[in-house]
Amino acid sequence: MFERYTEKARRVIFFARYEASQFGSPWMETEHLLLGILREHKGITRLLPMVEAESIRKQVEAAIPRHAPSSTSVDLPLSKEGKRVLAYGAEEAERLNHRHIGTEHLLLGLLREENCFAAKLLVERGAVLAELRTRIEKEPEQPFDLVRGGLSNDRSRESATIEIHGAPFNATQIHNAVKRCREYSWHWQKRDLVVRDIVVHRKSGAISFDLSLAAEDAANFALIKGGWKKKDRCAVCQWPLFASDDAEHGTGVTNGRDWLCNECYDKFWQRPDFFSASYSEIT
Repeated sequence: MFERYTEKARRVIFFARYEASQFGSPWMETEHLLLGILREHKGITRLLPMVEAESIRKQVEAAIPRHAPSSTSVDLPLSKEGKRVLAYGAEEAERLNHRHIGTEHLLLGLLREENCFAAKLLVERGAVLAELRTRIEKEPEQPFDLVRGGLSNDRSRESATIEIHGAPFNATQIHNAVKRCREYSWHWQKRDLVVRDIVVHRKSGAISFDLSLAAEDAANFALIKGGWKKKDRCAVCQWPLFASDDAEHGTGVTNGRDWLCNECYDKFWQRPDFFSASYSEIT
């Protein structure tokens, strides 16, 4: 379930479980998820300037009755609202064409669950779903973004590079991306990228590829022919893939979930010596 979650997003779930246990709650509720985000996402005020962690905590503690704390070793389940928040977070990542699901997508998920306590706390502090989407869309995608010509983090000091599509990539990040691909599936097939129909929720604007929704509930869902305009990206080098007559962009290799560009697939599947000996564990 959490394969696409960033380290920070996974820690949010850990912190949410801890918060729920401290309140003696049998469920991880949306307010626990929000407290988890506030613990982990220290830069939240950059996205939501009026959100202050301590004031939210005080409001939650005043509104939610405390029971005897439960053991932190107990695997508390998500409430129904909490499950929907995670599902919405995944949809928001897809909407933004992000490979990862991070704390920013969970924030959007909380606002999508508009009647929950956490959403009301955020809205009271000026959070607006559409505006937050726009701010996040302008932020660079970090966890799976392979930066050409060097990195902005500590790995930028590593000199090893690999050339893909005529540009240098950090070898360590390529290595890790390949390992992720191998973990998910070995069964890859070459496919053409095609224009896809989508279903859009008339009120929220959420999208789905389940076309039956429009047939079963036309009042709430609209079928948009060829509505999926977003690009897929190679899971290794982030090369854009989309419906096109250009084979470099219009065809790729997929396992049903992720895509690889033809160059990356050929290099690390058909030529295992593409990686140096220090990366031999993936070959």
